[in-house]
Amino acid sequence: MAEACDYKLAANLAVDCDVKAVRGIKNSGVIINYEDIDFENTVFDSDNPNIITSLVLLSGKSAYSIYVPGKTPYTGTKKSMVAGTYRNKFNKDVSIILFDNGPGVVHHIINQLANGTFVVILENKFGGSDKKNYFEVYGIEAGLTATALDDDKYSEDTDGGWLINLQETNAPSAGIYYYNESLTATREAIEALVAE
Repeated sequence: MAEACDYKLAANLAVDCDVKAVRGIKNSGVIINYEDIDFENTVFDSDNPNIITSLVLLSGKSAYSIYVPGKTPYTGTKKSMVAGTYRNKFNKDVSIILFDNGPGVVHHIINQLANGTFVVILENKFGGSDKKNYFEVYGIEAGLTATALDDDKYSEDTDGGWLINLQETNAPSAGIYYYNESLTATREAIEALVAE
């Protein structure tokens, strides 16, 4: 007989008064072509499948850095539950502002974002008591694809640049994080993914 799925809480829903939550995301991030990830050799924590301990790219592939200036970068980045018939899932949205909008940007970035699939790693300002909340990975399960690419020449928010919205739809997990041994080791591993 088939086994029933066990959806039961396994931790207290309590506030840790010693840990002060901070909202927001830091300015720097990383974007990766989904197909450049070596999923066979990427490792998830054996105790918690929502933590990546080693993210590996295919040979010769690299990630690309993202930088959004200002006090509230990546505004619009969020996760939302999607009610399903048999199981609920999550949509994850990532919003990026790109101020440059010349022919090189269109050729190398915008045209690619319009049709490709991606993974983005962003650094939360709140790391949690164990420092494992910092690096959040969007798109690793189902891939991020563009839902909107807008270049409004009179936009005060983008100063005439691009507003990029990417979405991962129907991801099975509410969040995936990257953490390997320490905050320093994790940061170094992410930086090592980026093209020079």
